[in-house]
Amino acid sequence: MEEKKNPEIVEDKDNIANNPEGKKCKKGGIWIFLTVLFLITSTVLGWLYIQSRNEVKVVYVELDKTKTEKASIKKELENMLHQYDDLKTNNEQLNTQIEQQKTKIQQLLDNLDKVKKASYWEIHKYKKELGTLRKILKSYVHQVDSLNTINQKLMAENKEVKTNYKKVVGEKENLETIKKELEEKVDVAKTLRAINFNVSGLNKKGKPNNKAKKVKKIQVCFTIAENKVVESGNKIVYLRIARPDGSIITSSEYNLFEYQGNKIAYTAKREIEYNNKDTNMCIYWTNESGERLLKGTYYADIFIDGKNVGTTTFKLR
Repeated sequence: MEEKKNPEIVEDKDNIANNPEGKKCKKGGIWIFLTVLFLITSTVLGWLYIQSRNEVKVVYVELDKTKTEKASIKKELENMLHQYDDLKTNNEQLNTQIEQQKTKIQQLLDNLDKVKKASYWEIHKYKKELGTLRKILKSYVHQVDSLNTINQKLMAENKEVKTNYKKVVGEKENLETIKKELEEKVDVAKTLRAINFNVSGLNKKGKPNNKAKKVKKIQVCFTIAENKVVESGNKIVYLRIARPDGSIITSSEYNLFEYQGNKIAYTAKREIEYNNKDTNMCIYWTNESGERLLKGTYYADIFIDGKNVGTTTFKLR
């Protein structure tokens, strides 16, 4: 059976076989297609390569940025610690709170040092925590400044009080000194005075004789001066005679009176009535034991109201 051939195919084959230029055109079209395809592919691959390099650069840039931000956060935390160290106050409760904040900041620093490559989320978390710490630090600075201002004011007031106290104490001491001086003056004013002394030794006949071996009695006369300040009335006048050797002449060891808080011996005494006027009087001591008196200078003191109101001396030959 004879195969039938398609006339169009036979015709094309014949055309091609009979037309070499047609063959060349067909091959040229394929090469053009391949060239275009290569260019498109190269362009796409080049674009993808550039994009990938840019993305790598962005990653490196972002890594450097997080590293810088981490260093900045660390530096600010360290500065906060130094600022807390400078906060000085006498308030124990506030000091405890400040120490707790310092501990918290130090823990953040320790944690930050452990992070080798901080992520965006970690950096964001630290920044947020840093903002909170700034507000807390600002609050403590304000509290400490306020307390220090109050303390300075109290110290100034305390200093003023101490100054005023010293001033008052000084004024009081001055007043006490003045008072004491006035009291002494009043005391002097209220002290009687014995004046115009006349002392004589008397022999056994009662006549003046200043020979020691002849003296049987000693007569001490004087005037109690006028004094309007002293309270009038009966006064006991004590005579105290000291020998040249310093011993006191006394008739009895029980002859004592009080003088400046002590009991001392007296030679003789006499009671008189004093009316704030000049009062003349004499006191006598009798040598009842018959002892021989010493030659030399004797001292005679007069005491009234526990005070020495006058002193004189006399000699026996």
